[in-house]
Amino acid sequence: LVMAGSQASAQNEYEIKASEWEGKTYVAHRDSVAGSDITAFYTQHLPAAYQTIVTSGLSPSGAPSGLYWGLDMETNIFNMAAAVPFSGDGSPNLQEGYEVIEVAAGPSLVVDYYGPYELLTEAHAAMGAHMEAEKLDPAYIVIEEYITDPTTEPDSSKWHTRIHYLFEE
Repeated sequence: LVMAGSQASAQNEYEIKASEWEGKTYVAHRDSVAGSDITAFYTQHLPAAYQTIVTSGLSPSGAPSGLYWGLDMETNIFNMAAAVPFSGDGSPNLQEGYEVIEVAAGPSLVVDYYGPYELLTEAHAAMGAHMEAEKLDPAYIVIEEYITDPTTEPDSSKWHTRIHYLFEE
């Protein structure tokens, strides 16, 4: 899964690091979503996932995230989930349309992006160029962790998104 076309020039703008994904468990809503509808999808489903965790007596254990399994380039439809990681004993009381998704530990590439969400494709293009140059197999899942809360930081140039490309071992 490469989420954008390769741009060799973009590769130099981002530091791409080999890493080890620690594995996380999420409450998530997974669907097929048009690129133009992603913001609305997150606005609807991230708060509901967070609320599910809290009302179940569990604890959020990381940043709200987007999980991406694929993109149909012709239709711009993403196979994705709006997800919040959690920890604690027990299972969440899931509302209809939500599920628990476990993303196992494994090798990954990571890039930190700072800026508005509309320009995230630049970081994905850099990752695609890096993977192509290194002759790496496509990632089986891409995770965007939204580290900065845009409701508390009005300056979008300071919004931090950590992007993980995970590979099967």
